[in-house]
Amino acid sequence: MAAHGPSNVLARRAIDEIAEFTGETETPKYMKIVRSSLDQVNAMIAEMETMNDQEEYYDSLRSLRDSRRIGNDKLMGLNELFAKAEEDIGTREGHLEIKEAIINFE
Repeated sequence: MAAHGPSNVLARRAIDEIAEFTGETETPKYMKIVRSSLDQVNAMIAEMETMNDQEEYYDSLRSLRDSRRIGNDKLMGLNELFAKAEEDIGTREGHLEIKEAIINFE
């Protein structure tokens, strides 16, 4: 559930500007993930705005921070996996070129 406050309006405007800038009319899969994440954050903000208990508010902030850290860690893991895969592909392409050169030489 998304919040209906200024933060939600700003997030939607940013996404709309990205779509306008790229000229894409279809939402790419990664943008759907971004929208989903924004909706979750906005829902959390809306919940926090209704809280009266400072301790509950603090716990929610810590939870939000931990969720962001976990998401960033997963993203870094994916980036490392992609880098390793690209390195492996480059190595295999190099081996293939050597094999083709040997075959063509014979």
